[in-house]
Amino acid sequence: MIPFIFVLFGLFMITTAVNLQVPLYTAYADQAGYGKAATALVFAAYVFGLIPVLLFLGGISDRAGRKPILLVALCFSLCATLLMIVHPSIQMLFAARLLQGVGLGLSVGTCTAYLIALYPEKSGWIPTFIALCSSVGFGGGALFTALLSFQRVSLTPLSYWIVLAFLMLTIVGVFFFVPPIQGNTSKPMMNMPRFPKGTMPANLAIAIAWSVCGLVISILPAQLKLNGYELWVGPALFFINMAGVLMQPFVRKMNSSAALRVGFICLPCGYGLLLFGANGGSIFLVLAGTMLAGTACYGFTYLGGLQLIVERGKKEAARAVAGYYLFAYLGLGIPSVFVGLFADMYGTQTVLTFFFLVVLAACLILFISGFKRKQT
Repeated sequence: MIPFIFVLFGLFMITTAVNLQVPLYTAYADQAGYGKAATALVFAAYVFGLIPVLLFLGGISDRAGRKPILLVALCFSLCATLLMIVHPSIQMLFAARLLQGVGLGLSVGTCTAYLIALYPEKSGWIPTFIALCSSVGFGGGALFTALLSFQRVSLTPLSYWIVLAFLMLTIVGVFFFVPPIQGNTSKPMMNMPRFPKGTMPANLAIAIAWSVCGLVISILPAQLKLNGYELWVGPALFFINMAGVLMQPFVRKMNSSAALRVGFICLPCGYGLLLFGANGGSIFLVLAGTMLAGTACYGFTYLGGLQLIVERGKKEAARAVAGYYLFAYLGLGIPSVFVGLFADMYGTQTVLTFFFLVVLAACLILFISGFKRKQT
């Protein structure tokens, strides 16, 4: 079980480091005099680093071996955290986000395939462990920084140093305690993601769901700042993830298609509630909305879709999972850039409301089309 723990903990530390700086986005932006569009672009730099990896190197661990790629991913995450300690600024955050994206892109498919290879008898449970670990990590990093910043806001909070230390320990643990799995040199170095037949609804669903997460990370802090709640984006992001985590035991017992349909209902309802709370200055409604949306983002939609991908991906799970995360991160990053741009032009409330209508329409279309496919 020691290799299992270290591989999972490696993914956990990479996902924790990804959102470690989220509560301080507005502080870095204010320091540099940047608006919402520039802040959203810096956030999306993470996606710019991740997408090329998922597109062209999604199956690199099939050839080079799982262990070396996981170690490289951890090193990218460590360097990103170190950069923010050495020079905490929004310009350096752009570079750090690029490195974080590369690290996560290398790790998501690798960790899934690594665990399946190490523990084939538990292959049915691997997607649940991956989803649980990454969900807690994505939310935990932001919450950790927020909790250490409520009393005194620092551009280099203690959370950065603690995560840096744990990343170093994880690298040592993976290096010494996780057995290597030989890669297949006959496989090409550049391996495009794979999209198994029947998985496109799951790919589209996760893109829509994570677009809401992207807005919570990149745009919502500026809206909450109007009422002095900007640091609450950390707990909000944590609740998005933990609500999904709490739903995952129930999702696992569901048919993947049924789980996706429940997600299509929860997502627009939750987004609408948090938007209403942000506009009205009610942090209670914001947190309630993030929890409801989170049941889809990291519960019904996320795990339901991931289970479908692994079922259909079979022996090429790494490439199939890479394709799933490709759609997820396109949804996470691209809408945030455009919403940030138009928010500076037309106002945050107006643009967020318009995007709510887009999310609602997309969920309705996928919900109805899912029933039509079932009938045929």
